[in-house]
Amino acid sequence: MQTVIGSWATRPANPVTGHITDDTSDSMSTCPRCSTRKANRFCPALAYHICALCCAQDRMITLRCPETCSYLQTARATQLEKRLPKLLQYLEGQNKQELLLSTTRLERFLFALERAIIEVQRNQFSDLTDEEVLAGVDNALKTYQTLDRGIIYEHPSESPRIHAVTDSVIKLVDKVRHHLQQNQQSSLLTTRDIITCLQFLSEAIQYDRQSGKGPRAWISNATLYQPYPPQETSSVIVPG
Repeated sequence: MQTVIGSWATRPANPVTGHITDDTSDSMSTCPRCSTRKANRFCPALAYHICALCCAQDRMITLRCPETCSYLQTARATQLEKRLPKLLQYLEGQNKQELLLSTTRLERFLFALERAIIEVQRNQFSDLTDEEVLAGVDNALKTYQTLDRGIIYEHPSESPRIHAVTDSVIKLVDKVRHHLQQNQQSSLLTTRDIITCLQFLSEAIQYDRQSGKGPRAWISNATLYQPYPPQETSSVIVPG
């Protein structure tokens, strides 16, 4: 038996901050997730208060945040403003700044590649790390570099976690290419385009890995922009 204990859609919003609030909870109690810090943020995904750090660390990874959450919206805007200039500076240091320019027209495809990877984290391996993602992306990159030389060969991995990342990327590419072929638009996504996007992803992951923000810095950033289906964020379901 399941009981719906709360819906973010029916919670009142603070008229000053716009944040969703819960008048029935003590917002200054201890955070139930870490049992350490003050629970000063109402989480619409959980329907109770948590601390700011748990909110930041878990949003869109283990917390299925609704798109209406103002903390999520603020995090997206802040992250984009701070990260892009630093990423460009990193690419310039690697003499690879052209990757950012080359992927501009391929933003939708790049976003789809990131979603394919995040789906592995959300649906198969919740504790997936940036190191494993990087290995999976690099294997996919080698596969398409080999294909660009006229050889069909998929570079495997003994790790099922790394293989899952590579497999998800390749399946996404196949799906997009099939769609373009059916619409006689194959020229819109060449093998070189795929290689460029995977090279950019590889560099972006390496940048986040050396940022000192933990073993899942890239995943935390990428998942931030990948919405959950509305039906998965509309209410909190607790087995009972």
